[in-house]
Order: sequence, then structure tokens, then C-alpha cells
Amino acid sequence: MPELPEVETIARQLRARGVEGRKILSVKVNWARTVEPLSVASFSRQVRGTTIDEISRVGKWMMFLLSSGKTIMIHLRMAGGFSMEPGQHDRLVFKLSDGPTLHYRDTRKFGRWKLVDDPQEILDKLGPDALTRQFSPTYFREAMRKRHRMIKPLILDQSIVAGLGNIYVDEALWEAKIHPERRSDSLDDAELSTLFKAIKHVLAIGVKNRGTSLGDGKTNYRDVEGEAGGHREKVKAYGRSGKPCVRCGTFLEKIVVAQRGTTFCPVCQSGFDQ
Repeated sequence: MPELPEVETIARQLRARGVEGRKILSVKVNWARTVEPLSVASFSRQVRGTTIDEISRVGKWMMFLLSSGKTIMIHLRMAGGFSMEPGQHDRLVFKLSDGPTLHYRDTRKFGRWKLVDDPQEILDKLGPDALTRQFSPTYFREAMRKRHRMIKPLILDQSIVAGLGNIYVDEALWEAKIHPERRSDSLDDAELSTLFKAIKHVLAIGVKNRGTSLGDGKTNYRDVEGEAGGHREKVKAYGRSGKPCVRCGTFLEKIVVAQRGTTFCPVCQSGFDQ
């Protein structure tokens, strides 16, 4: 958390706020590890005076393309986010031309900003973004068939498909009626097609609803406007352990799959092959 829908929401809002096209007048780094492996001095020197030409996203990575030709690759990890207003947990601050100030907040301090000459240094390690044409039914079917792994950790693997996290994987598996511990190569063509469509659907709805916020704590996701994601009332599985399945009424259960808390319906998603 944040996952693809939350990062996409933030990127869209930053563009809407006019961050693109503004020069970085000053840089303040309040948590040095945010910009590792560079030192604060080196990072600040290389980005100060450049213009943020473009803001884009691949998977969970947000990218600021600078006028210098370098790119800032930003991974929000557990609790990173942006605001145009100062806050208690600001880790990095850009003073921009013509007035606005961009504040990067991160209560957990896990987020990282990497200044790179070529984004492909990072992107080449990722699978196709889950909302692009490169993530196709053919690619998905072949990727699942050639591996004998539990389906949940496999589609969480960013080298297979970029952008999915715990929330939207639980949602997609629930929608497709597939047990999270099923082996990927045990799924038939119909099941793979259903899961592929479910992945695309839950991510698209998540983006439409500006992401998912499931609590009110300081580490919970907030968008650039400081608002909770509107998808919190739409989740069908994630975070609903002990509550009735909206499809069949059975109480949802929570198990641990590959060290990740996993909520599923024992009736709708019954049965799996080892």
C-alpha cells in the first residue's frame, strides 16, 4: 500500500495541480534515507534548478522526468504520499516556481526516491503494467502456465505483472472465485480468462474511486487533497475477515499466504491443488 490505483490517483492529481512544467527552486530533505543511495547534498544539487517536465507511472513507481534528462523514480512503499500543504511527517520538500510547494510525506519512512539516468534501470526488472496492452490475455496465460506457484504470490510478483498489491489481488481472486493457494498451472483457460478480466476490473474501479483507504490512522492512504480513497466502501474481500461474503453470505476467512494476510470466501473460492 499504496498500489497501482493509489499511485495513479496521486500522479493524476499532481498533473492537475500544475506540478508539471514547474522548476524546482529549492530542495529540503528531512529524512536522508529517502534519497539513498545518493547523499542529500548530491541529490539536491542534481535536481535543484531543473524543471519537472512530465509525471508518469509504471506499476507502483511514479516518475518525474526532469529537464536535465534524469528521472526521479519514486516508490511510496507502505505510507508515502504527497500534499501541497506542510505536515508533521514531511520527508522531502520541493519549492516550485510560481508559488506552490510540493511536500512528500511518509509516516513509516520506507518510501524511496531514486535519481537515475535511465528509468529502464528499474523498469526492465518489472513485468508489464497491469493496465497496459502489454499485459494481455496471451501474456498472462503463458506466464501462469509456465510456473508452478501459488497464484496469489505469483501475481503479487512485480517481475510478472507490475502494480498489483495485497488489496487488489485479494479483490481479483474473490471476483474470479479462485482460491489464493491454487497453483498457477492448475488453472484452466476459462479460469485464467476470468482472473485476467478481474485484475483489469478491480484496478480500473480502484482508479475510478481514487484508491482505497481502509482506516483512519496516520499511516493510511490519503490522496494529494488529503482525502481518503473512495474505494473503501467497494471492497469485497480485503479487510473483511469475519464479515459475510456479499455474494453467498458465508463468513470470510483470513489466512496467511506467502507471509501475506489473505482474506477469501471458503465457499466461493473453495478448493485448491497442491
